[in-house]
This record gives sequence, structure tokens and C-alpha cells, in this order.
Amino acid sequence: MIPSLSTLVNLEEYSRKITSRAVIFTARDDEKIVGLSAIYFYKAPDFSYSTMMMVKREYQLQEMIGVELSKRVKDYIKRNDSAGLRFEIRKSNQPLVRYHLRRGARIVSESVYPGTDVVSLLMEISY
Repeated sequence: MIPSLSTLVNLEEYSRKITSRAVIFTARDDEKIVGLSAIYFYKAPDFSYSTMMMVKREYQLQEMIGVELSKRVKDYIKRNDSAGLRFEIRKSNQPLVRYHLRRGARIVSESVYPGTDVVSLLMEISY
């Protein structure tokens, strides 16, 4: 079973940290936010870190919002001279893992979320 984010972190503290430190990218349908990506940006030689990417289910495949957000993050990181991007993906999400591997990412490490059996892969891609 995949635990909800609220069982892993204090959502109020987490949202405060993200909004105060992260660069946030949004995708909208008119005024409604349908996708969001947040990264902690660091200049080279450090890697930036993607803390989250969320896309409303109905926009995931049909509208390719996740791909568009990924392109915007990549462009930002390259334009502002970060070494690349690190991010975590659940190991069980093999289609997404394969997608990132095909685009040049590599698996850096593997870990288990505390108190669960959910395995997470830390991946990185250099720019």
C-alpha cells in the first residue's frame, strides 16, 4: 500500500518550507492549477532537487502536463547553471522509472520509506 504524504510528513511544515525555499512551476487550465512542480535550486557543482511534481489525473496523459512541467524545470536548471536535477520516484512506478532512464537519468540509490514497504529510487540527470 502506498502511504499518503500526510502520513510521511507534517503537511503544514512541509508546505511552509516549500513555499519559502522552492522555485515553483505551475500548469493551469484557465485560472485553475492542474499541475505543480517544486524544486530546490542550487548552482553547479551542486544538483538541484525536485521535491514534488503533481498533475491532476485527467491532465496526465491526455494533456501531457507532466512532460511540459519537466521541460520547464530542465530549461530553468540549465539556464541558471545547476549541475542537474535529483529526484525520487517509487520503484514500483516502472513506466516512470523507464521514462527517466531513457532520457539519460541514472539511479543513484535505493531506500525504503520509514515504517513502510515502499521503495524509493533517488535518480539524477546531469545537464
